[in-house]
Amino acid sequence: MGSTPKNVIAALTAALLWAFAFVAPAAVQPASELLLVTGRYSLFGLCGLYVLCRGWSQLKLMPIRRTLFGLYIGFVGYFVFYICVSYSATMGSGFITAVVVGSSPITIAVAGNFAEKRMSWSELVAPVILILVGITLLSVSDFIEGKSSETTSDSIFGIGLAIMAMLTWSYFVVRNAQSQRTWETKPDPKIWAALVAMGAGGASMVLLPFAIASTPAETFEPYPLFKIIAWCIFLGVIGSWWGTYIWVKAAQGIPVPLVGPLLATETIFGAILSLPVEQRVPTWVEVGGALFILAGICVYMVFDVRNSRSKDRSGGSEKEGLDAPEVPAVT
Repeated sequence: MGSTPKNVIAALTAALLWAFAFVAPAAVQPASELLLVTGRYSLFGLCGLYVLCRGWSQLKLMPIRRTLFGLYIGFVGYFVFYICVSYSATMGSGFITAVVVGSSPITIAVAGNFAEKRMSWSELVAPVILILVGITLLSVSDFIEGKSSETTSDSIFGIGLAIMAMLTWSYFVVRNAQSQRTWETKPDPKIWAALVAMGAGGASMVLLPFAIASTPAETFEPYPLFKIIAWCIFLGVIGSWWGTYIWVKAAQGIPVPLVGPLLATETIFGAILSLPVEQRVPTWVEVGGALFILAGICVYMVFDVRNSRSKDRSGGSEKEGLDAPEVPAVT
Protein backbone atom coordinates (compact mmCIF):
# COMPACT_ATOMS: atom_id res chain seq x y z
CA MET A 1 0.00 0.00 0.00
CA GLY A 2 3.01 2.28 0.53
CA SER A 3 3.50 2.56 -3.21
CA THR A 4 -0.14 3.47 -3.92
CA PRO A 5 0.43 7.29 -4.01
CA LYS A 6 3.22 6.87 -6.59
CA ASN A 7 1.04 4.57 -8.67
CA VAL A 8 -1.85 7.03 -8.51
CA ILE A 9 0.45 9.84 -9.71
CA ALA A 10 1.69 7.61 -12.53
CA ALA A 11 -1.90 6.76 -13.52
CA LEU A 12 -2.83 10.45 -13.53
CA THR A 13 0.22 11.12 -15.73
CA ALA A 14 -1.00 8.49 -18.21
CA ALA A 15 -4.51 10.00 -18.18
CA LEU A 16 -3.02 13.46 -18.84
CA LEU A 17 -1.01 12.13 -21.80
CA TRP A 18 -4.15 10.53 -23.28
CA ALA A 19 -6.14 13.75 -22.71
CA PHE A 20 -4.07 15.63 -25.29
CA ALA A 21 -5.90 13.60 -27.96
CA PHE A 22 -8.89 15.93 -27.46
CA VAL A 23 -6.71 19.03 -27.90
CA ALA A 24 -4.72 17.97 -30.96
CA PRO A 25 -7.41 18.31 -33.72
CA ALA A 26 -7.78 22.04 -33.08
CA ALA A 27 -4.08 22.54 -32.36
CA VAL A 28 -2.83 21.11 -35.68
CA GLN A 29 -5.08 23.12 -38.00
CA PRO A 30 -4.88 23.80 -40.96
CA ALA A 31 -3.81 20.14 -41.16
CA SER A 32 -6.76 17.83 -41.82
CA GLU A 33 -8.22 15.64 -39.10
CA LEU A 34 -7.53 12.56 -41.23
CA LEU A 35 -3.82 13.42 -41.46
CA LEU A 36 -3.62 13.66 -37.67
CA VAL A 37 -5.37 10.31 -37.19
CA THR A 38 -3.38 8.43 -39.84
CA GLY A 39 -0.07 10.00 -38.82
CA ARG A 40 -0.63 9.25 -35.14
CA TYR A 41 -1.71 5.65 -35.56
CA SER A 42 0.87 4.86 -38.24
CA LEU A 43 3.53 5.55 -35.61
CA PHE A 44 1.52 3.68 -32.97
CA GLY A 45 1.23 0.73 -35.36
CA LEU A 46 4.98 0.73 -35.99
CA CYS A 47 5.52 0.46 -32.22
CA GLY A 48 3.16 -2.53 -32.22
CA LEU A 49 4.94 -4.07 -35.22
CA TYR A 50 8.28 -3.84 -33.41
CA VAL A 51 6.84 -5.68 -30.39
CA LEU A 52 5.25 -8.36 -32.61
CA CYS A 53 8.54 -8.95 -34.42
CA ARG A 54 10.34 -9.40 -31.11
CA GLY A 55 7.58 -11.70 -29.83
CA TRP A 56 7.09 -13.62 -33.09
CA SER A 57 7.41 -17.01 -31.35
CA GLN A 58 4.50 -16.10 -29.04
CA LEU A 59 2.43 -14.66 -31.88
CA LYS A 60 2.73 -17.91 -33.89
CA LEU A 61 1.12 -19.83 -31.02
CA MET A 62 -1.99 -17.65 -31.12
CA PRO A 63 -4.94 -18.95 -33.21
CA ILE A 64 -5.51 -17.01 -36.43
CA ARG A 65 -9.06 -16.05 -35.42
CA ARG A 66 -7.74 -14.39 -32.25
CA THR A 67 -5.06 -12.53 -34.17
CA LEU A 68 -7.66 -11.24 -36.62
CA PHE A 69 -9.97 -10.28 -33.75
CA GLY A 70 -7.18 -8.28 -32.10
CA LEU A 71 -6.56 -6.40 -35.36
CA TYR A 72 -10.31 -5.83 -35.80
CA ILE A 73 -10.97 -4.31 -32.37
CA GLY A 74 -7.83 -2.20 -32.74
CA PHE A 75 -9.26 -0.79 -35.97
CA VAL A 76 -12.70 -0.13 -34.46
CA GLY A 77 -11.70 0.91 -30.94
CA TYR A 78 -8.79 3.14 -31.90
CA PHE A 79 -8.89 4.22 -35.55
CA VAL A 80 -12.67 4.62 -35.99
CA PHE A 81 -12.96 6.03 -32.47
CA TYR A 82 -10.37 8.76 -33.03
CA ILE A 83 -11.77 9.65 -36.46
CA CYS A 84 -15.05 10.46 -34.67
CA VAL A 85 -13.24 12.35 -31.88
CA SER A 86 -11.13 14.43 -34.28
CA TYR A 87 -13.98 15.59 -36.49
CA SER A 88 -16.22 16.13 -33.47
CA ALA A 89 -13.61 18.35 -31.79
CA THR A 90 -13.17 20.56 -34.87
CA MET A 91 -16.83 20.74 -35.91
CA GLY A 92 -18.06 21.34 -32.39
CA SER A 93 -15.72 21.76 -29.44
CA GLY A 94 -12.94 19.74 -27.83
CA PHE A 95 -14.49 20.58 -24.46
CA ILE A 96 -17.89 19.13 -25.39
CA THR A 97 -16.31 16.12 -27.15
CA ALA A 98 -14.28 15.24 -24.07
CA VAL A 99 -17.32 15.61 -21.79
CA VAL A 100 -19.57 13.42 -23.98
CA VAL A 101 -16.92 10.73 -24.48
CA GLY A 102 -16.34 10.86 -20.74
CA SER A 103 -19.81 9.40 -20.20
CA SER A 104 -18.68 6.08 -21.74
CA PRO A 105 -18.47 4.31 -18.32
CA ILE A 106 -22.28 4.38 -18.28
CA THR A 107 -22.72 2.91 -21.77
CA ILE A 108 -20.05 0.32 -20.94
CA ALA A 109 -21.97 -0.58 -17.78
CA VAL A 110 -25.28 -0.87 -19.65
CA ALA A 111 -23.77 -3.02 -22.43
CA GLY A 112 -21.86 -5.10 -19.89
CA ASN A 113 -24.98 -5.65 -17.83
CA PHE A 114 -26.72 -7.22 -20.82
CA ALA A 115 -23.82 -9.68 -21.20
CA GLU A 116 -23.11 -10.26 -17.52
CA LYS A 117 -25.29 -8.92 -14.71
CA ARG A 118 -23.01 -6.83 -12.48
CA MET A 119 -25.58 -4.59 -10.82
CA SER A 120 -29.30 -4.04 -10.56
CA TRP A 121 -30.88 -2.32 -13.57
CA SER A 122 -32.60 0.06 -11.16
CA GLU A 123 -29.17 1.31 -10.07
CA LEU A 124 -28.35 2.31 -13.65
CA VAL A 125 -31.52 4.39 -14.14
CA ALA A 126 -30.28 7.48 -12.27
CA PRO A 127 -26.83 7.60 -13.95
CA VAL A 128 -28.36 7.12 -17.40
CA ILE A 129 -30.95 9.87 -16.85
CA LEU A 130 -28.27 12.28 -15.60
CA ILE A 131 -26.08 11.52 -18.65
CA LEU A 132 -29.00 12.05 -21.05
CA VAL A 133 -29.91 15.37 -19.42
CA GLY A 134 -26.28 16.48 -19.68
CA ILE A 135 -25.98 15.54 -23.37
CA THR A 136 -29.31 17.24 -24.09
CA LEU A 137 -28.10 20.46 -22.47
CA LEU A 138 -24.89 20.37 -24.51
CA SER A 139 -26.92 19.73 -27.69
CA VAL A 140 -29.22 22.73 -27.20
CA SER A 141 -26.58 25.14 -25.85
CA ASP A 142 -26.19 26.90 -29.22
CA PHE A 143 -29.97 27.37 -29.50
CA ILE A 144 -30.10 28.87 -26.00
CA GLU A 145 -27.19 31.22 -26.77
CA GLY A 146 -28.78 32.30 -30.07
CA LYS A 147 -25.90 31.32 -32.35
CA SER A 148 -26.29 31.15 -36.15
CA SER A 149 -28.04 28.17 -37.72
CA GLU A 150 -24.82 27.12 -39.51
CA THR A 151 -22.82 27.11 -36.27
CA THR A 152 -25.63 25.27 -34.49
CA SER A 153 -25.80 22.64 -37.25
CA ASP A 154 -22.05 22.01 -37.02
CA SER A 155 -22.23 21.76 -33.22
CA ILE A 156 -25.07 19.24 -33.32
CA PHE A 157 -23.22 17.16 -35.91
CA GLY A 158 -20.11 17.37 -33.70
CA ILE A 159 -22.08 16.09 -30.70
CA GLY A 160 -23.44 13.26 -32.86
CA LEU A 161 -19.87 12.25 -33.73
CA ALA A 162 -18.91 12.46 -30.04
CA ILE A 163 -21.79 10.09 -29.20
CA MET A 164 -20.57 7.74 -31.96
CA ALA A 165 -17.08 7.88 -30.43
CA MET A 166 -18.52 7.07 -27.01
CA LEU A 167 -20.47 4.09 -28.39
CA THR A 168 -17.49 2.86 -30.44
CA TRP A 169 -15.22 2.97 -27.41
CA SER A 170 -17.84 1.21 -25.27
CA TYR A 171 -18.12 -1.55 -27.89
CA PHE A 172 -14.33 -1.95 -27.88
CA VAL A 173 -14.08 -2.21 -24.10
CA VAL A 174 -16.95 -4.69 -23.72
CA ARG A 175 -15.97 -6.94 -26.65
CA ASN A 176 -12.31 -6.95 -25.63
CA ALA A 177 -13.03 -7.88 -22.03
CA GLN A 178 -15.80 -10.34 -22.95
CA SER A 179 -13.65 -12.25 -25.44
CA GLN A 180 -10.66 -12.59 -23.15
CA ARG A 181 -12.80 -13.69 -20.21
CA THR A 182 -14.10 -16.59 -22.32
CA TRP A 183 -10.70 -17.72 -23.63
CA GLU A 184 -9.12 -20.55 -21.70
CA THR A 185 -5.60 -19.32 -22.53
CA LYS A 186 -5.18 -15.57 -22.39
CA PRO A 187 -2.68 -13.94 -24.75
CA ASP A 188 0.38 -12.16 -23.43
CA PRO A 189 -0.80 -8.57 -22.61
CA LYS A 190 2.13 -7.02 -24.48
CA ILE A 191 1.46 -9.08 -27.63
CA TRP A 192 -2.27 -8.35 -27.42
CA ALA A 193 -1.66 -4.61 -27.04
CA ALA A 194 0.69 -4.76 -30.05
CA LEU A 195 -2.00 -6.49 -32.14
CA VAL A 196 -4.50 -3.78 -31.21
CA ALA A 197 -1.91 -1.14 -32.17
CA MET A 198 -1.36 -2.86 -35.52
CA GLY A 199 -5.11 -2.94 -36.15
CA ALA A 200 -5.23 0.85 -35.85
CA GLY A 201 -1.86 1.32 -37.56
CA GLY A 202 -2.62 -0.89 -40.56
CA ALA A 203 -5.68 1.14 -41.57
CA SER A 204 -3.75 4.36 -40.97
CA MET A 205 -0.83 3.33 -43.17
CA VAL A 206 -3.22 2.48 -46.02
CA LEU A 207 -5.01 5.85 -45.77
CA LEU A 208 -1.92 7.99 -45.02
CA PRO A 209 -1.15 8.77 -48.72
CA PHE A 210 -4.78 9.86 -49.26
CA ALA A 211 -4.65 11.96 -46.07
CA ILE A 212 -1.50 13.71 -47.31
CA ALA A 213 -2.97 14.29 -50.78
CA SER A 214 -6.19 15.77 -49.36
CA THR A 215 -4.44 18.07 -46.87
CA PRO A 216 -4.41 21.83 -47.60
CA ALA A 217 -1.17 23.01 -49.22
CA GLU A 218 -0.42 25.49 -46.40
CA THR A 219 0.02 22.53 -44.02
CA PHE A 220 3.33 21.76 -45.70
CA GLU A 221 4.87 25.14 -44.93
CA PRO A 222 7.67 24.85 -42.29
CA TYR A 223 5.77 25.72 -39.10
CA PRO A 224 2.46 23.89 -39.78
CA LEU A 225 4.43 20.86 -41.00
CA PHE A 226 6.59 20.84 -37.87
CA LYS A 227 3.44 21.18 -35.75
CA ILE A 228 1.60 18.20 -37.29
CA ILE A 229 4.72 15.98 -37.17
CA ALA A 230 5.36 16.89 -33.52
CA TRP A 231 1.74 16.17 -32.54
CA CYS A 232 1.71 12.84 -34.40
CA ILE A 233 4.91 11.74 -32.64
CA PHE A 234 3.62 12.91 -29.27
CA LEU A 235 0.22 11.22 -29.60
CA GLY A 236 1.42 8.06 -31.36
CA VAL A 237 4.54 7.25 -29.39
CA ILE A 238 4.40 9.15 -26.09
CA GLY A 239 0.64 9.41 -25.61
CA SER A 240 -0.58 6.05 -26.92
CA TRP A 241 2.38 3.71 -26.44
CA TRP A 242 4.17 5.11 -23.38
CA GLY A 243 0.91 6.27 -21.82
CA THR A 244 -0.36 2.70 -22.02
CA TYR A 245 2.88 1.32 -20.59
CA ILE A 246 2.77 3.79 -17.66
CA TRP A 247 -0.87 2.89 -16.96
CA VAL A 248 -0.26 -0.87 -17.06
CA LYS A 249 2.64 -0.58 -14.61
CA ALA A 250 0.73 1.80 -12.31
CA ALA A 251 -2.52 -0.20 -12.32
CA GLN A 252 -0.75 -3.16 -10.69
CA GLY A 253 -0.50 -1.18 -7.43
CA ILE A 254 -3.80 0.70 -7.49
CA PRO A 255 -6.78 -0.47 -5.42
CA VAL A 256 -9.66 -1.57 -7.68
CA PRO A 257 -12.12 1.14 -6.45
CA LEU A 258 -9.68 3.83 -7.63
CA VAL A 259 -9.32 2.51 -11.20
CA GLY A 260 -12.63 3.92 -12.50
CA PRO A 261 -12.17 7.45 -11.10
CA LEU A 262 -8.58 7.58 -12.36
CA LEU A 263 -9.65 6.57 -15.87
CA ALA A 264 -12.37 9.23 -15.76
CA THR A 265 -9.74 11.95 -15.22
CA GLU A 266 -8.64 11.52 -18.85
CA THR A 267 -11.73 13.26 -20.21
CA ILE A 268 -11.72 15.82 -17.38
CA PHE A 269 -8.15 16.74 -18.34
CA GLY A 270 -9.21 16.77 -22.00
CA ALA A 271 -12.07 19.18 -21.36
CA ILE A 272 -9.89 21.53 -19.32
CA LEU A 273 -7.00 21.50 -21.83
CA SER A 274 -9.33 22.17 -24.77
CA LEU A 275 -10.46 25.56 -23.50
CA PRO A 276 -7.10 27.42 -23.82
CA VAL A 277 -6.66 25.99 -27.33
CA GLU A 278 -10.15 27.22 -28.29
CA GLN A 279 -9.40 30.54 -26.53
CA ARG A 280 -12.67 30.65 -24.63
CA VAL A 281 -14.40 29.79 -21.39
CA PRO A 282 -17.32 27.35 -21.25
CA THR A 283 -20.82 28.80 -21.26
CA TRP A 284 -23.13 28.25 -18.30
CA VAL A 285 -25.18 25.78 -20.34
CA GLU A 286 -22.03 23.79 -21.19
CA VAL A 287 -20.97 23.81 -17.54
CA GLY A 288 -24.43 22.60 -16.55
CA GLY A 289 -24.35 19.78 -19.10
CA ALA A 290 -20.86 18.76 -17.98
CA LEU A 291 -21.92 18.71 -14.33
CA PHE A 292 -24.92 16.48 -15.08
CA ILE A 293 -22.66 14.03 -16.94
CA LEU A 294 -20.06 14.13 -14.14
CA ALA A 295 -22.84 13.52 -11.58
CA GLY A 296 -24.05 10.51 -13.58
CA ILE A 297 -20.55 9.01 -13.62
CA CYS A 298 -20.13 9.64 -9.87
CA VAL A 299 -23.47 8.01 -9.02
CA TYR A 300 -22.56 4.99 -11.15
CA MET A 301 -19.15 4.66 -9.46
CA VAL A 302 -20.72 4.80 -6.00
CA PHE A 303 -23.04 1.90 -6.89
CA ASP A 304 -20.19 -0.02 -8.56
CA VAL A 305 -17.83 0.34 -5.59
CA ARG A 306 -20.61 -0.65 -3.17
CA ASN A 307 -21.43 -3.76 -5.22
CA SER A 308 -17.75 -4.73 -5.49
CA ARG A 309 -17.33 -4.49 -1.72
CA SER A 310 -20.46 -6.55 -1.04
CA LYS A 311 -19.19 -9.25 -3.43
CA ASP A 312 -15.81 -9.24 -1.70
CA ARG A 313 -17.47 -9.70 1.68
CA SER A 314 -19.61 -12.56 0.37
CA GLY A 315 -16.59 -14.23 -1.24
CA GLY A 316 -18.11 -14.06 -4.72
CA SER A 317 -16.08 -11.27 -6.25
CA GLU A 318 -15.38 -11.45 -9.94
CA LYS A 319 -11.83 -11.85 -11.10
CA GLU A 320 -12.23 -9.05 -13.63
CA GLY A 321 -15.16 -6.87 -14.70
CA LEU A 322 -16.31 -6.00 -18.17
CA ASP A 323 -15.32 -2.43 -17.46
CA ALA A 324 -11.73 -3.51 -16.75
CA PRO A 325 -10.32 -4.44 -20.15
CA GLU A 326 -6.99 -6.17 -20.73
CA VAL A 327 -6.00 -3.22 -22.91
CA PRO A 328 -6.58 -0.05 -20.86
CA ALA A 329 -8.46 3.00 -22.03
CA VAL A 330 -6.36 4.91 -24.52
CA THR A 331 -7.58 7.48 -26.97
